[in-house]
Amino acid sequence: MVACAYWTLQGLAASSEAHSVRGVTWSHALLTDGFANVLWVPITVAVLNLGLRFPIEKRHWRSRVALHVGGALAVSFFRATVIYSLDPYLGWYSTPPTYLSVLEHALLYNPFIYLLMLGLAHGLYFAEQLRLKDTQLARAQLHVLKSQLHPHFLFNTLNSISALVHKDPRGSERMIARLSDLLRGTLDSAAREEVPLRDELRTLQLYLDIQGVRFTDRLQVKHEIDQDTLGAHVPYLLLQPLVENAIQHGIAPRSAPGTVTVAARRAGPELVLEVRDDGVGLRAGTASKTAGGGKGLWITRERLVQLYGPAHKLELKGREEGGAQVSLTIPFRTESVA
Repeated sequence: MVACAYWTLQGLAASSEAHSVRGVTWSHALLTDGFANVLWVPITVAVLNLGLRFPIEKRHWRSRVALHVGGALAVSFFRATVIYSLDPYLGWYSTPPTYLSVLEHALLYNPFIYLLMLGLAHGLYFAEQLRLKDTQLARAQLHVLKSQLHPHFLFNTLNSISALVHKDPRGSERMIARLSDLLRGTLDSAAREEVPLRDELRTLQLYLDIQGVRFTDRLQVKHEIDQDTLGAHVPYLLLQPLVENAIQHGIAPRSAPGTVTVAARRAGPELVLEVRDDGVGLRAGTASKTAGGGKGLWITRERLVQLYGPAHKLELKGREEGGAQVSLTIPFRTESVA
């Protein structure tokens, strides 16, 4: 469509010039100059496809240069043959030309246009290659972040189980069973970047069951989940590190029972997720976070950047009534990112 529009406008401009400068009639100008330009439309499509399929790259530059030199010659011969054949009917020349004179003119003019179209094809080709490279790099970075998240989660859970082996053998057995379920679910979802929120909550519950054994009656978990958000897609294992931070840095440092609240609601085109705790708050937990306890939050932030770019928000703040709160906003979608 772009080639058709460009060469049609170019043909109209050439026809207008022929009418005003050479004094030919509009009909003759459109038949000759207009047709000569429109004839470039199928050639342009063919040259662009040829350039995109066989770009001149370092590995094959000799064969590709030879191919496109042959292409430029073929275009020149094609246009010379068409114009020579149709000249008796359309009248490009005032006196009948020889084929060699038409071909000579074509060889002096058409290869430069071929070269311009080939340059355009290479611009499109290398722009697409750069886009693919950026996409592959972003996916590789995301994969690295996911691979960091899983060991981080696993080691913390194993530490929790280790602490209970002698004090509560039955409890540690239940934790190992829940961990087995959790790892099985992790393997099943390893290839997916996003899952529906209901699946994420199901995975989170396995983790909370493990922590429930460890903290017994010291940990209470509340859910404030709007039903219309359960189908929204979220990054896999998004909530687990946030809840883990709330438990490790908010609830665990104190002896009194604590509550962690997981909330989800829709706000127009966005999904708002919150993890709140009524623990010791940010000031008391700052030291542990800066010493490495905030790695889960850092990985979560990096994953959101990779998946959503500027279309996300993540905020960690202290609560006036005590404790801390992580709020994040991502696009509300019921389908995964491409």
